[in-house]
Amino acid sequence: MAIRDILVVVGDAATVAQRVMPAAALAAATSARLTGLCASGYPAEDAYGDLSGWMQLVETYLKAQRAAASAAEAAFRQELAPRKLAGDWIYREGDPTGTVMALAALYDLVVVGQTNPDGEPGGAPGPRPEGVVLGAGRPVLVVPYAGSFAEIGRHVVVAWNGGREAARALHDAMFVLERAEIVTVLEVEPATAFGASRISAADVAAALVRRGIKASSQRETAGDIGVDDLLLSRAADLGADLLVMGAYGHSRLREFVLGGASRGIFQHMTLPVLMAH
Repeated sequence: MAIRDILVVVGDAATVAQRVMPAAALAAATSARLTGLCASGYPAEDAYGDLSGWMQLVETYLKAQRAAASAAEAAFRQELAPRKLAGDWIYREGDPTGTVMALAALYDLVVVGQTNPDGEPGGAPGPRPEGVVLGAGRPVLVVPYAGSFAEIGRHVVVAWNGGREAARALHDAMFVLERAEIVTVLEVEPATAFGASRISAADVAAALVRRGIKASSQRETAGDIGVDDLLLSRAADLGADLLVMGAYGHSRLREFVLGGASRGIFQHMTLPVLMAH
């Protein structure tokens, strides 16, 4: 898959550098163009108090959001200038998650941030990364809210379970895998799993090697540890700078009720994760 246009979703100026770093690394390697997006919604209804003067409250809120978006645009262009990267900027007022999902159709890759459990800057709600992954129909790079990720794609861990989502993520990430120094295909079998994947991690690694990619495979048993924790632990052990995985292989309701690898990764990721659904 050729990457030519990358959509980078930012909240305010403070989030720009962190989101641009990994996106810029990918853009430099693929000659892609970066488009920054700031999507601002409306204040929650309970923020209005009584209805008297609510129009003024909304206008004040939107005025602050527009000012924050202008500052974010300046920071975005400042990040691109020294890297000599081409870029555009979009500001939209509307539901943040829905806006990102709609615009994603025009881009090869979407970059979003992990939800900060301490809240969004200024109380402004940002796009929900899990909603973007589920609804965008495009590969999504989710960047942790904490940490700096200037290098990406040198050592990639591919989470493999033989499912449709894993296959989709594998091929959506091929533009990274083809440039990686090493790729580790990691298959995790929970101790209570029934049956086995027809295509193993070793099969996937062999297919990647045939493409000229330096790949190997590992197989792990989750046991008492969650699949998400095991994936993140092994990625750290290997010194990986990117995790590739399919998202929500089960129904979203089952993931929500029972927990699951996708939900756990969204909550606890420690490195950028390229997801596909």
